Amino acid sequence: MKKRAKQSNKKKNNQDSSRNKSADSFPSVTQFKHPLSNLNDEERKKFVEKVSTESKKKLVEYSQDIENTLREYDPITLISILSCYCLTVGGGDNGVQVREEPDMLSQSHIEYLQALVLTLSTDDIGWMPPTPEVVESTRQKLIVLSQSFHFSRMNSDLVESSEKELAITQIQESFRGSTQVVRNWGYFSQVRNISMELYSPFDEMLKSKIGCSCTEIINFFETLTEITEDNVTNRFKNLSKLKRIKSKEKLIIEYCKLIGQSEEYAETFKENFDLNKISQKNLFVMLMSHYDIRSDECYYINNSEIKGRARLDEETVLSILKLLSYDLEGLREAKKEYFFLDNPVWEKPIIKTDKGYFCALPQLFFSFILTTLDEIIEIYDKKGLHQRRADYLEIKIDEIVKRRFPDSKTISGLKWKKDNTEYETDLITFIDSQAIIIEAKSHRISKPALRGAPNRIKRHLTEILVDPSIQSVRLKDELDKARLNKSSNEWDQKLPVNIHEIHNIIRVSVSLENFASLQASLDSFEKTGWLPHDFQACPSMTLADFETVFDFLDHPVQIVHYLRRRTDLEGKVSFKGDELDLLGLYRETLLTDEELSFDDLDNVIITGMSKPLDKYYISKDQGIEIPKPAPKITQRFKDIFKQLENRSTPRWTEIGCILNQISPRNQIELSKHIKNFSKIVQRTWRNEEHNNLIVFNPPENCEYSLAVALFKNENSDMRDHFINRATEEALTPENT
Repeated sequence: MKKRAKQSNKKKNNQDSSRNKSADSFPSVTQFKHPLSNLNDEERKKFVEKVSTESKKKLVEYSQDIENTLREYDPITLISILSCYCLTVGGGDNGVQVREEPDMLSQSHIEYLQALVLTLSTDDIGWMPPTPEVVESTRQKLIVLSQSFHFSRMNSDLVESSEKELAITQIQESFRGSTQVVRNWGYFSQVRNISMELYSPFDEMLKSKIGCSCTEIINFFETLTEITEDNVTNRFKNLSKLKRIKSKEKLIIEYCKLIGQSEEYAETFKENFDLNKISQKNLFVMLMSHYDIRSDECYYINNSEIKGRARLDEETVLSILKLLSYDLEGLREAKKEYFFLDNPVWEKPIIKTDKGYFCALPQLFFSFILTTLDEIIEIYDKKGLHQRRADYLEIKIDEIVKRRFPDSKTISGLKWKKDNTEYETDLITFIDSQAIIIEAKSHRISKPALRGAPNRIKRHLTEILVDPSIQSVRLKDELDKARLNKSSNEWDQKLPVNIHEIHNIIRVSVSLENFASLQASLDSFEKTGWLPHDFQACPSMTLADFETVFDFLDHPVQIVHYLRRRTDLEGKVSFKGDELDLLGLYRETLLTDEELSFDDLDNVIITGMSKPLDKYYISKDQGIEIPKPAPKITQRFKDIFKQLENRSTPRWTEIGCILNQISPRNQIELSKHIKNFSKIVQRTWRNEEHNNLIVFNPPENCEYSLAVALFKNENSDMRDHFINRATEEALTPENT
């Protein structure tokens, strides 16, 4: 993972991780009409019924077609070929590619195929090598099958349903869609580190119970992922070498050497073809197809290699293989229709075959690591696990905050009273004049909720998002009252700072697990009737995303500003995307009101805005260093932020947040004006009434102005006079 600064042609397994760009590289908004907006209710019902009926038909037909293919062709080879070509991305000095092709085969499709294989008896499993035509046909059918499963749930009765019923259905489908295809809940290094830290206290207990510890299991799959990536990389390198050969005869000889055959075999091989009648390109394609039959070699587990690289003994490796594998026929009794939303291979990604242990999806373990290890540990220490999840989340949040704000002061488990009732707040941290109330919720998302059970979703919504938000509002109100009370009060003893030095309070909710990405936009729940009256939402995100926010934003003041803008936008704009998409949008716009003029739009689709972040962090995990994307602020503003952070004058974060209200476009314009105006001042500064002020007047909904006074060292004694004039000019607008 942290192997080398630069790396070429690295292949890696692709784990399943809208807006147009205007000419000046800032995001622009494109408005789309609903595709059914021109139809009346009866026409819509007929359309929905038709789509649902056809999808149900395809679901049965394609599922049976794929099963028939598995009965005729070797399924292990088929899975290997599909994984090798469809789940692999390239990486070089410019970073790892981020795939976004429509209708591409994803990890979830291979998971379904693997589960289907395990439902067959060994007598029914095919043995013929799959041809390119069979591979492509299977690929297309898996994609259609997945789409059909989604559309088969369309219900024409919803056309006439109430707003509330429709909203609940949309929430259910969001959960089902996320469960079916979304696999990443963090970047790889985050997933590994969080899991290692969370579960390592149970190592000794598990080692004595099942022969392997959590740390050993994690190391096993991390090493297996690396070995698999190396195997696939070498495979593509071999093909690349063959492709560069210009002689047909030599191409055949070198290919036969590659597969371990002699020159005599190569001669026999050549005799089967009239090389004069086949082009170089077609010959290479034919040999590549022949080489595909050996794809499974990339995915069979070599116990000796994994023991050496992961530093595990034989007994431990065998314990892990036994624990997290299925035998062929292992899912004979399983219900195939459940595989889309509750696939058993999610928690046991290895297949035991006659040739050995096979794993085409080692990264799958990390996608479901929390569920897998939770269920193993719960057998022996359920209470201890529950407490560990809660303790770890609070400890990790504090650690993340301290990395960027080492001088911050944090209290865990703050107890306080209101109306004779005692409450406890998980964390509150103080940064300059900012108080950040953080509610940490370590609850597990149940499998019924992930399958779309509305009662479970509602319960988790209350536990993980609603109750914490209500609790933080309650504390914020109490702190606001105390701040306005000039006399001393009980908070003087409870807090590590003077209550009257707090000028802004931010509320954030952090969860250990992903809530189908809906935590990034609680507006989605507004019409369900599940939110309390006058509910005040706060930014809610997973632990991994919270860590990314604090790592991605280089200027600490922008972390504070991001959280404040996220708070301001809650309840005003309904975004469709996750927290990292919002962070990507912040990178482009600083989430300024001027840039986000979405008043007439119900839903703003920002999916894909995280692409620059994804490329950077995924590349970094692969040891490829590329420039870190950054918010689009000008160098002048960067210098100001740096000075603010270095000096840390009281209330520096407030000044920084005010400056960040100036959009990237206006920063550019302002910097141009300053540069041009400086030239004028250079010529005219000796004139007593020379013009040396620039005032940026804010939009109507902003209460701040920015004034710039330009002067030379020679007339710096007039600085206070210039500042007073600038202040008068800046305060002219009524809203300032």
